[in-house]
Order: sequence, then structure tokens, then C-alpha cells
Amino acid sequence: MKVFNCVCEFGHEFEGWFDSVESLDEQIRARLVVCPYCNSTQIKRLPTASYVMASRDKAKPEYKAQELEAKLRSEALNAARELVKDSEYVGERFATEARAVHSGRAPMRTIHGRCTAEQAEELLEEGIAVLPLPPGVVHETN
Repeated sequence: MKVFNCVCEFGHEFEGWFDSVESLDEQIRARLVVCPYCNSTQIKRLPTASYVMASRDKAKPEYKAQELEAKLRSEALNAARELVKDSEYVGERFATEARAVHSGRAPMRTIHGRCTAEQAEELLEEGIAVLPLPPGVVHETN
């Protein structure tokens, strides 16, 4: 399979995988190639430079599923810790305090704390952005 760059009549660029340039051109003529953004069948093949995989590309490490999961979990935890680093812990008053901040009855600031799933859903329905944090991120001393 070869990768070819294509563009639709509206300028949306995308790539497709085809057996050959002839196969791609044939499918374009038959209007079988569809833009993934707008469903247009008015497609043109873009000039594409050949790509040869360098030996350094072959040497890239492949992560095992468990290693990748651990790496992603670690990065997510670090990102969550950054979010709460400069925020104020309001404990069980989170839902009440979030509403107060949102309405302007309390000073604008970033807060974190505890609330039930139902309270979080209500806040979201009211247009108040909340984000659940994974266990181990929030400590009452934050």
C-alpha cells in the first residue's frame, strides 16, 4: 500500500492508502474517493514526494501496551497535578463555591474539591466547567 495526499474541491487535504497511483486515479475518476471532512467526490491527487524509511526510523522503540499505559497514566497524573498546583482546595463545598465563583458572588479563582457525580452533572448542565481528577492527585493540604 502507498500513501497519497489528496485535496477536495473545498481545499480539505487528506491522505489515502492505495495499491498504486493508477488505482487512486481510477477511483478518483469513478468518484469512489470521498473527502472525510465534507463528503465531496471532487478529488484531486496532490504531488507527493517519495518517502524512504531511514534506518534511524526503524530503530524507534516500540512500547508494549502496559508500558504505554503506564506512560500515559503518569503524564495524565502530572497534568492533573499542574492543574491543582495553584488552585484553592474548598473541600466538600466545591459545588457551592463553583456556583459562587461562576456567578460572581465569590472572587474569580481556580478551585478544586469534592462533589458527587450528581452535583458535577448539575454544574455541567448550568454551564460551569468541571473536570474529575484521578485518585491520588488531590490532597486536602493542596
